Amino acid sequence: MHQNDCLLGTDYIKCPHPPLARLRAYFMSMTKGMYTAIIASIYVVGAFTGWFLYKSTLDLSSFAPTEYRLNTTPQYPLINPLIFTDSDQRLFTEYNPFDSQLSAYIASAKRDGTASSVSVYFRDLNSGHWTGVNEDEEYNPSSMIKVAVFISYLKASIQDKSILSQSVYYPGEDWTGQNYVEHTGRAPGNYPVTDLLNDMIVYSDNNAMTALVKNNLSQFISTYNDFKLPQPTTDASDYMTARSYSVVFRSLFNASYLLRSQSEQVLELLTQTKFTQGLVAGLPASTTVAHKFGEHTYVDDSNGSVLYHELHDCGIVYYPNHPYFVCVMTKGQDFSKLQTVISNISKMAYQWIDAEAKGSN
Repeated sequence: MHQNDCLLGTDYIKCPHPPLARLRAYFMSMTKGMYTAIIASIYVVGAFTGWFLYKSTLDLSSFAPTEYRLNTTPQYPLINPLIFTDSDQRLFTEYNPFDSQLSAYIASAKRDGTASSVSVYFRDLNSGHWTGVNEDEEYNPSSMIKVAVFISYLKASIQDKSILSQSVYYPGEDWTGQNYVEHTGRAPGNYPVTDLLNDMIVYSDNNAMTALVKNNLSQFISTYNDFKLPQPTTDASDYMTARSYSVVFRSLFNASYLLRSQSEQVLELLTQTKFTQGLVAGLPASTTVAHKFGEHTYVDDSNGSVLYHELHDCGIVYYPNHPYFVCVMTKGQDFSKLQTVISNISKMAYQWIDAEAKGSN
């Protein structure tokens, strides 16, 4: 009988050295030490596997996403629309190299006095995976709240379309205490809501925002609460984080709060904002970015001296087929240095996504 017949299983009973017989002969030839080594290896592998599965089961429960829903009124008893999902923990190890880059840069910026605090929140909008550095540190959001004001008007217009054509009194431009100024040239007077919404987003006009909020305060509060945004403790306080603010842009990208056409409208207007010294400065010239910046200066009430500045820029960068959200919040003594920090981090995020998209990470 040919040896291959045994291996192929043909006429197995007549095979002089069937597989089981060969296996038995192998074990009979083993020493006691070899047995001990094999048994010990099996024990170690089994124990490690059991521990790993236990830890995975124990720890992964904290990574389960939490759903934030609209909690609609009795008018719609059978639905409860999803606004966004979130998780307090991260399990996305693909970002470890990027985290290291960000952490090293932020540490360097703090050492040389470029900034006293820097926070970053980054989220891949295709996968929902995210990462951050100091992403839960609190800042004053300032003008970034204007996006929520815009959303509140569009939300109200779903039930009452006339709200956008109403006239609201605008007291005129007032750029007191602001470092970044883009004049609208609008004189005091009554203007349609749509005009003031445009000025509030594109030019970051504070008086336009104040007039709009007074005109529709209840809806603004409702929208703000729907997004589960943190409540300010005083008129000028640090209370918003880079991660908590992300839900505003995520709801727009997902069209989960407004109508699709309205979400598109808000994002399109946000691509026209005049502030280009932050996120935009770190990107290729042709990149589409829907973003909003905010600035705030803390002053010593006793003598009027500047304590420090805050500068933030957050938005969606539309890398082809791979859009992502990035939010950078900063504190420091010099606005020009803070905007450089933001633009550098924006560049790092773009380069990371670019390398990932091209498969080089």
